[in-house]
Amino acid sequence: MSELERRYRRLLARYPRDHRERHGDEMLAVLMSAAGDRDRPSTRETADLMWAAVRLHLRRVVVADGGVDARDVLAVVSLLAPLALLAGATTGVHEIAWFVKAGAIGSMPWTTQFPDAPVWVLWGVVAVLVLRGRSRAAAVVAWPAVVLSVLVAAFYPHQHWWTGMDAGWILVGLLTAVALTWSPGPARGRELVGRKAVLVMAVTVAATVALGVLGSREPVVEFLRLAAVIGGTLVACGHRSRVGRRAALILLLPTVTMVLGYAQLLVSLRMPTSLEVAVFYGLPVVALLALGGLPRRVRRRPDRPVT
Repeated sequence: MSELERRYRRLLARYPRDHRERHGDEMLAVLMSAAGDRDRPSTRETADLMWAAVRLHLRRVVVADGGVDARDVLAVVSLLAPLALLAGATTGVHEIAWFVKAGAIGSMPWTTQFPDAPVWVLWGVVAVLVLRGRSRAAAVVAWPAVVLSVLVAAFYPHQHWWTGMDAGWILVGLLTAVALTWSPGPARGRELVGRKAVLVMAVTVAATVALGVLGSREPVVEFLRLAAVIGGTLVACGHRSRVGRRAALILLLPTVTMVLGYAQLLVSLRMPTSLEVAVFYGLPVVALLALGGLPRRVRRRPDRPVT
């Protein structure tokens, strides 16, 4: 065995066992034939092989390596995301609670303290429509909610960190509108995760909002909120199923951007707005694609009617 072959085998050993058993010999043959007179893999080749191995292992973690209908994933999202999105109103609800406690709710400046209130009202309407089985109407309302959230982010950026840790709410809102428009709908989602999933998600959102109102931005409370959101979402989606895990990846996008935001604050890293947008919007989407949580293509199928 040559030194080059030994090095290639060492790199291929990083791949999952079943992948090596199916494709190992073929991959080795291709690598050896393309190596020419080299006595070791190139730096780029090594990096590509290592990244592919890491990606395969990550896909095994979420069991995102095939066998899942993307429409089913979006169906679960269409059922649970409208409720999950209401947790994004926590900051505004905290402001309302403060003014109520101070006896000054009548003088609350809504445009500065809660400018995104119309966004959450629309998502509340979407959630009610979904629960009443009117998914088409919910889809019609969801798109204006997405557009309005983008406008609020552009013209009232002071209330939320829309280019940072709060970016996940806009991403989930967009994916919710997509799910309501192009998936089989909440009825199919209910078939996949059961009726109790809606109750679990509702309790999770209520607990998250309550914690945020009681101790907004307190480190311990924020940790409890993250734990509640992650645990509740996994239970609601059904963490033992492939479809459920993929749907949970989408619903947990706000948690991902929140963690990224706290990491940025922890290291006191200042970034230009354009870079923040690329990191907080682009990185989660790339991660979802890599893990198989975000469908690359959604097609309507005649064998399963849209509800």
